[in-house]
Amino acid sequence: MKKMLFLFFILGSTIYQSKAQVKESYKAQIAYKIVETSPRCKQLTKGLYERVVKNGGTSYGVMLESSPNPKTDPSQEYSKTYNFNLHESYTDRMPVIARFVFDPKKQQLYEDDVVNAKLVAIPFDKKLLLLFNQK
Repeated sequence: MKKMLFLFFILGSTIYQSKAQVKESYKAQIAYKIVETSPRCKQLTKGLYERVVKNGGTSYGVMLESSPNPKTDPSQEYSKTYNFNLHESYTDRMPVIARFVFDPKKQQLYEDDVVNAKLVAIPFDKKLLLLFNQK
C-alpha cells in the first residue's frame, strides 16, 4: 500500500510540474516546426540520436535561444527573430551543432553560417507560414 501511495505521489507531482512549465507562444511553436521540418535540420539529425548515445550522450534537441516574445516564450533574451540551436545533450555539456534563424518579417528561415558570419537562406515548408500568420 505504501508503494502504491508513493507511486501516486510521484505521478501526481510529475503531472503538476509539467503543467507548471512555461509553454511557448503559438508563433514560437510554429517557428519550431519550421526549423524541425526543414530539409537541413532533417539532414543534420538523421542518425544523430544513435551517434550521440554511442558517444555517451543522452539525446539531441532544438532549443529556442531568443525570440520577439521572451516573456511568453521560454527564451533567454529578446530578438526580432526566432533564434534556435540544434545541440547534442551530454551530462556535462550541450555542444551546438547548428544555429537557425526564422525571420518573421521576411518570412524566411536561415542557417547561421558562423564561420563566414552570415545567414544563409534555406528551404522550408512554406505552408507553415499560413499557420504562423494566422494569429
